[in-house]
Amino acid sequence: MALGARTWLRYVAANVRALRVRRGLTQEQLGERAGIEPRYVQDVERARTNLSFAVFVALANALDVVPARLLRPAEMPPARPGRPRTSTRATARGGRRPTGRT
Repeated sequence: MALGARTWLRYVAANVRALRVRRGLTQEQLGERAGIEPRYVQDVERARTNLSFAVFVALANALDVVPARLLRPAEMPPARPGRPRTSTRATARGGRRPTGRT
């Protein structure tokens, strides 16, 4: 059975995100390594864009994998709306966490 382009894009999206997270990179850091905007990394990870072959290879290189690794069948995790939570490290370094009290 032949797979459609959307399926391949979802495989790439899931693999890019999983590899980025496994390597402890932010979308901004991955974008910088690959020479693309962080917003474009976000679109790739959500399978919202039909990326060029050059970007595909740049992402693979930035993640230190062969391009074929990004084509392995993989499931996209469910989307979690909103911004990521701030790490507790900022609090440990003297940063303040909002309490909601005035």
